Amino acid sequence: MPFPNQDYSKRDSLLPAGCKDLSDAIKHERDLALPPVPDPPITRQVSLPEMVSVKYLAELSGASLYTIALDVQELREGTRLGRSVSFELAAKILRKYGIEATREG
Repeated sequence: MPFPNQDYSKRDSLLPAGCKDLSDAIKHERDLALPPVPDPPITRQVSLPEMVSVKYLAELSGASLYTIALDVQELREGTRLGRSVSFELAAKILRKYGIEATREG
């Protein structure tokens, strides 16, 4: 049984100002999102096979193996550090480091 003098039109929550419900809060958060960071300019080109090891990507990019694994995970491709990734995924990862990849052959 609700309390007789309770005013349910007022929201007492942690929603951002001007948001009346969760869908408004999601739209508000989307509006505040930062624009994507542009890729750095291409500094070199490499030729890659169809499958590339994660370790080789780390060597090419100069980034740590852990950083490359995070990049793979960010692109929604689960893999282990000793495994290989497809050319398409490797090209996307290397592009973040200013490296353009072409297919061997």
